[in-house]
Amino acid sequence: MLGVLIISLGAAACSAQERNYEIPSAMCGTAVSSGFLEPLLPPGEEISTTHSDRTEGMERCLVHVDDEQVLTFNIEWWREGTSLAKFASVVPNIDPGDKETEDGQYIYSDTGAVGKVACPRPRKTDGDLFVAVRVDEPGSPDEAAVQKLIAAYAEEVAKSDECT
Repeated sequence: MLGVLIISLGAAACSAQERNYEIPSAMCGTAVSSGFLEPLLPPGEEISTTHSDRTEGMERCLVHVDDEQVLTFNIEWWREGTSLAKFASVVPNIDPGDKETEDGQYIYSDTGAVGKVACPRPRKTDGDLFVAVRVDEPGSPDEAAVQKLIAAYAEEVAKSDECT
């Protein structure tokens, strides 16, 4: 009887550590390869997203796993000439003093990242477009994964209606 109990508990612990949901190919309408998301998503049974665009010039996508918020994606228009550090200073989980890419396009850490989007034809000609990714429920800290995700996200936003 004790052996059955131990096996049952072991099986329950294993399933609690598995990702039993399929990672979507888009976050609130913006394509994001599951390969960029996978390292930052925790195990669980179900993934869902909530899109919010109540404020003009700002969109937010909240990602939940088993009803726990785990990631947040932002797309925001700011006044033309706004620095990346200024934008980073208002985004939770990100500090303007975090690591910066050599090209100065991204600031990142294992808890989040911001980037300036290179828009070929911006929807707003008097503003700069920024993106942010926040890790709200950190699993394994992985700043390299966050850096890759913000770059991929910014690239996809540059192809969106905001920029074309």
